[in-house]
Amino acid sequence: MKVQKIGMRTIKTAIAVSLSIFIAQTLKLQSPFFVGIAAIISMKASVSESLSIGKDRMLGTVFGAIVAIIFSYIAPTNVISIGIGIVIIIYICNLLGWGKAIQISTMVFLVILLNYTEGSRINYAIYRTMDTLIGLIIGTLINYFFVPPDTYYENLLKKSIGDMYHKLKDVLENLIWNKEKTSLDELKKHLLTIEEDYKILNKDSKLKIRKQKEISTSKSSFEKAINSIENIYSHLTILFHMEKTSPLYENNKNSLEKLFRRKLEEETILDQMAIIYNYHIRKILDELKTLELIVGLSEAEYE
Repeated sequence: MKVQKIGMRTIKTAIAVSLSIFIAQTLKLQSPFFVGIAAIISMKASVSESLSIGKDRMLGTVFGAIVAIIFSYIAPTNVISIGIGIVIIIYICNLLGWGKAIQISTMVFLVILLNYTEGSRINYAIYRTMDTLIGLIIGTLINYFFVPPDTYYENLLKKSIGDMYHKLKDVLENLIWNKEKTSLDELKKHLLTIEEDYKILNKDSKLKIRKQKEISTSKSSFEKAINSIENIYSHLTILFHMEKTSPLYENNKNSLEKLFRRKLEEETILDQMAIIYNYHIRKILDELKTLELIVGLSEAEYE
């Protein structure tokens, strides 16, 4: 069995939980367990994600507690009132755009109503909120200051762009050699994932974890790469909507043979769609070259 290296995120999570519980015990908080849980939840792959999940969890905890306390005074605790409370929480969270806070909000609502007597519900709601806040703060601070994950999404994007490069090549190869128009759905999903990862990287860059010069260089490269991928996807979409493939111009033929290291059959009869077809092929080849330069690929040496 291969022994895996213990990752930095694992170490930081352990430190955050231990420190959170120590502080909870020192302050004599009632539920060190919840403090530790909040610290675990806040330890994400990026600092911006830690802040985002922290905000969602705090909103959910506070809102769920408020609704539970209100229901404690205006309605008996039974299955009907609980159901109504859940509906209200979900409706208002969606109305306010707090979709990610719904789960924790409904959980806090249920815990307060079902597990505590009426006299202790307000105190429990306050303690529960404090526990969550302390755990989130400690986890986020450790994630920010203790070896911040400044390169996680950068490395992830480099890998994703490299994978996308090969997927695009496969689609182009099938089109040129096999005349096959494979589904572009997988490419679209992959592109959307890359765009989402870039948004997270962009949020992290605003936190100024790294030097501004390094951030600007990294963002510029990824913006160019994503733009190239989007352009290739658009050109492929147009080619796939054409009724048939057309003969290739000599420069495109040479470039494709160098890129794929395969020979193409000679085609001498050009049809009226050839100019459009070859235009999009040329654009795809140019964008693939751009991707090569950005992610350090060196498989093609075409003109």
